[in-house]
Amino acid sequence: MDTTEASCHCGKVKITVPSTTKTITSCNCSACAKYAALCAYFSPTDVNVSVLSDSLSSYCWGDKTIKFHHCKNCGCVIHYTPTALGNENRMAVNFRLVNTDIVKKLDIRYFDGADTWQEIKR
Repeated sequence: MDTTEASCHCGKVKITVPSTTKTITSCNCSACAKYAALCAYFSPTDVNVSVLSDSLSSYCWGDKTIKFHHCKNCGCVIHYTPTALGNENRMAVNFRLVNTDIVKKLDIRYFDGADTWQEIKR
C-alpha cells in the first residue's frame, strides 16, 4: 500500500498515513484558522505516529471532543485525535506538514466550523 509521510519542522514527530485522500479541509473554526491547518481525515488505526523522546504535547478546549497534538520542540500542530465516544473512528492529520508537491494535487474543501458546520461552496 502506498503511504504519505508528514513531519514537524524539527523532525521529532512523524506521521505515516495511507495515500487514499483526494481532499483536504480548510476549516475556519477558531483553532484551525489560527493553526492554518489543512486537514485530511483517517481512521486512527490507519495512522502511525512516531515520536522521538517526549516531544509531543496536546491541547484541548471548548467542548473537549478533540485534542490538538503539537511538537514540544518546534511547535507544529501535527494532528488531532477524538476524545468523545462516537467520534473515535476519525482523526485529522495536518497536511501542511506533507510535501507540497503532494498537497498541490489535492482538492481543498472549505468548511464553516465557526458557525454553520456546513461546507462552504466556492
